[in-house]
Amino acid sequence: MQIAEKLKQLVDGKGVTYTFISEKTGIPVNSISRSFLGKRKLQADEMVAICSAVGINPSDLYPESIATPSQ
Repeated sequence: MQIAEKLKQLVDGKGVTYTFISEKTGIPVNSISRSFLGKRKLQADEMVAICSAVGINPSDLYPESIATPSQ
């Protein structure tokens, strides 16, 4: 699963609209929609801004093996 797909699932789970995200981040609704549909590459700064706007920890987007350093 791609990062944008995972982010879309988490955003949808919170019941947040793309308009709300756009207002909070300044990212156009069309860009958000296209990124979530895989038709546009989601930029790292956009991902962080979206996570911040909806209260998602960016590390939740990555598999545990990547998000948690090995000991």
